[in-house]
Amino acid sequence: MYRIAILEKDKAYRERLILFLQEHHGESFEITVVESLDALEMEVMQCSALFFGDDVPVDDALFPEDIAVGYLTENEESSGQHINKYQSMEQIYKRMLRLCEEKNAAAPKTEPQEEQEPPYQAETVTEGQEIYRVYHIPEEQLDRLAVKMLTGNRIKGLPQTTYHDGRLKVRITGMESLYQYFCRNTAPRGKDRLLALFADMIATALSLEEYMLSMDRLLFDSREIYVNAQAAQVFIPYIPVQGDAVKDVVQCLEEIKALCSALLKASKTPRCDEPAQETELRNTEFQDAELQEDSGSTEEFDRLQKYAKESLELKERTKSLNKEKIPCLVRKRTGERIAINRTLFKLGKDASYVDYCIRDNPAVSRNHADILRKTDGYYLVDKGSLNHTFVNGKKLAVDEYRKLEDGCLVQLADEVFEFGLKG
Repeated sequence: MYRIAILEKDKAYRERLILFLQEHHGESFEITVVESLDALEMEVMQCSALFFGDDVPVDDALFPEDIAVGYLTENEESSGQHINKYQSMEQIYKRMLRLCEEKNAAAPKTEPQEEQEPPYQAETVTEGQEIYRVYHIPEEQLDRLAVKMLTGNRIKGLPQTTYHDGRLKVRITGMESLYQYFCRNTAPRGKDRLLALFADMIATALSLEEYMLSMDRLLFDSREIYVNAQAAQVFIPYIPVQGDAVKDVVQCLEEIKALCSALLKASKTPRCDEPAQETELRNTEFQDAELQEDSGSTEEFDRLQKYAKESLELKERTKSLNKEKIPCLVRKRTGERIAINRTLFKLGKDASYVDYCIRDNPAVSRNHADILRKTDGYYLVDKGSLNHTFVNGKKLAVDEYRKLEDGCLVQLADEVFEFGLKG
């Protein structure tokens, strides 16, 4: 699909052309309507092609070489860039598509980039009686809001974390990596324990939105995930680096696949990165622990009680969620009602990224703002938009969270919505 911008002052013709393209060739073009050359400046770097009407004085030399430029003309076609308005709409479409394809084919081919190294280096250090895994993260890459959340809260499933002078310190005293833990828990009884740890990791990932953290920053590496075997707890490091990249379903599955592959490899490795004598000793300890459980230990019964209690609490939370009012936005210009059906709901004009796409307003940024559901209500946050975000006329600072009340007005650039709660 090509992103194109159309600047045509004959509104009737423009609307007829766009309607035809959207109805019959919506898979080919994502269309932005531009009202002036000044407005085009915000769009040009996002476009594959620009199309201008006869009455727009423009010099195509002003635009980047990798962007196709075409002219919708009432005169005879003097070059491949000129497209006669009075031929059939299908012919116009074919000429527009050909311009895009020719420019794309002429663009220099870039070599595939090598996989980037992670934006940190890690080491294990001992300070007194404590052991830490230390991740070196440059200040310019640091997500400071995430650091405040990590250091200011005890988040279940995340290890104790501190940050100072480029060093993110994760406490791992008394723990071992998931890789090492799995090495000595490959017996049948280890299966239940491993599944319980996976369930805890998933629960941790799903809980992060409450703290305005992204599960995409969790370090799903079998050698970086740590297990406290005595407490039967698993801890996943969170790497607070900046970035708008969001993993899709395929990337998420690939990450899980890589984690499982590493554990399968561990099951075939006798040493598992530790001396054979130590491995043998740990296996003996593990077998002794199993014998104690079989001899009438109440540890397993206590765990079952714990899981039953947590299951009941989850059911109660689900009931309370079902009773909550359903939030929505009403777009003032069109009357369209948009249900806020996610904990994190993204607004903007990048259809590949946001949950609601405002593709017909060039003043709205690609990733303009988010609506976040928290325990005490819904909040609007500006994501660094060019033309700003407002609640009841009051502008939000970048990354500022503003609580939304029933009936308040939400404004993205000059696009106005009314926020409402429906029981």
